[in-house]
Amino acid sequence: RPHALLLDGGDSWQGSATALWTRGADMIGAQRRLGVDYMTAHWEFTYGAEEVKASPVPLLAQHVRTADFEDPVFEPYAVRVQNGVPIAIIGQAFPYTPIANPRHFVPDWTFGIQEIRLQKLVDELRAKGARVVVLLSHNGSPVDLKLASRVRGLDAILGGHTHEALPEPALVGKTLVTNAGCNGKFLGVLDLDVGSGGVKDARYRLLPVFSRLLEEDREMGGYIADVRKPHAAQLTESLAVTEGLL
Repeated sequence: RPHALLLDGGDSWQGSATALWTRGADMIGAQRRLGVDYMTAHWEFTYGAEEVKASPVPLLAQHVRTADFEDPVFEPYAVRVQNGVPIAIIGQAFPYTPIANPRHFVPDWTFGIQEIRLQKLVDELRAKGARVVVLLSHNGSPVDLKLASRVRGLDAILGGHTHEALPEPALVGKTLVTNAGCNGKFLGVLDLDVGSGGVKDARYRLLPVFSRLLEEDREMGGYIADVRKPHAAQLTESLAVTEGLL
């Protein structure tokens, strides 16, 4: 797919022993090898402000601001010209991070949904010529559905957080609301037919990732083996034995 963008909706730097022991570095390496163009975040913030700010994968979050002067912490959006079409991707990290996770991980940042600021940003991007505007979101599906009814000008919300694999996008006004599930079980594929006036048609599907049936990618397989090698003793340690009942 030479004109495709690969977007990551967050929670990718955690979920395994090696992610914990390497503070997400193992997953960052995987993201880079997969070719992730942009991401947003949630559990990534548990590694602390400095480590998240240093992400080598461009992290977008329009609503994360400093608590003192409300300066943006991350780039709020990115614009890419794909197949001659200017596409704007706005990032929306988990809005309740300071409540859902210990506040001391990011003590100097504010979050929230910030729909008024989001609306201004959508209008600004449209005025600058973006023919497609999508929100890369970690709000969760209920918030995404509500947000789509209150913010005009979004073509699609690519959602995360609530782990729901939606086989069909919900259409709220003119906005498609999607969610591709969790743990790499699906890849959400959104194809857009775009004319001079914007999106004319859209097709969305969940592409299942049958990991046990796919031939292993040699480069990625070697990378995973290298990452796990220093931790082999811990990963293979027997913690308990369950005896069968007669």
